[in-house]
Amino acid sequence: MDLTCRDRITVEKDGERVDVYNHASISQHHYVNSVNGYETFEPSIAKGDMGDGPKPEAVTPRLATLLYDEFRVEVEQQGIDVIDPESDEVDVL
Repeated sequence: MDLTCRDRITVEKDGERVDVYNHASISQHHYVNSVNGYETFEPSIAKGDMGDGPKPEAVTPRLATLLYDEFRVEVEQQGIDVIDPESDEVDVL
C-alpha cells in the first residue's frame, strides 16, 4: 500500500488508534539584535497546514527525517512519536 502521498494515516498500534502525520507545519522564532547577535528558540510543529495548531501525536519516519535534515528538529525531543505505517507492528485502519 502506497502511503507516501497521504497527509494522515490512521493506524492501530498496541491496541490504540493513532493518527500518523506525513505533513506538518513548522515555525521557529529567532531574536536578533546588533549587540548580542541572535538567539534561536525551540520550533513548534503543528499537524498538517494548521500553522500554530496542535502538534501531531506521531509522524512518519520520512517526515521525521525531513524535519531533522532541513531544520535540525528531533521530533522525539518534541514529544512526538515516529511510527512507520508500513511496519508489521501496526495495522492501517
